[in-house]
Amino acid sequence: MTDQPLVPEPPALPSTPAEAATRLDQLKADPKWTASFLSGSPTQLQEFRDLHETIAKGNDDVSAAMAGIIPEMPSSDLKTMAGTASMLKDVGFTPLSIKETLEGRPASQAEVDMATKWKADHLSNTEWVKRLMSGDVEAKRHLLVANVILSSPLKSEKA
Repeated sequence: MTDQPLVPEPPALPSTPAEAATRLDQLKADPKWTASFLSGSPTQLQEFRDLHETIAKGNDDVSAAMAGIIPEMPSSDLKTMAGTASMLKDVGFTPLSIKETLEGRPASQAEVDMATKWKADHLSNTEWVKRLMSGDVEAKRHLLVANVILSSPLKSEKA
């Protein structure tokens, strides 16, 4: 038996560009990791490189936008998608919801009907509107979800 402390295994490298981008954001928010990275720690530098390599594998515009990797001369579509991805992430959308939104996932008629009813009910509720207008984050997010559904293309339903 040794008296050396056990060093925890680093977490497994994410397998998708979106997961890698999320992991990179988490690491950048960690002051200890950032300090080690900036001081040239080989472990942090390699993790940074590995995450960027995984992010780069998602070379389609949606993956790039979700990862926040914008080339020096991006198209206006990519720039718009990156801004939208960032905004949706900031209000609490999941990576899957962001991906589906950016890809233009069609909404079913049932989803559109539910969103239409939800929006009409809530916008006619003065208490809820007061919460929305006062900047309530949850109210903003719910309204944004309804608006995303209502602005989505309609899924063609086979008879």
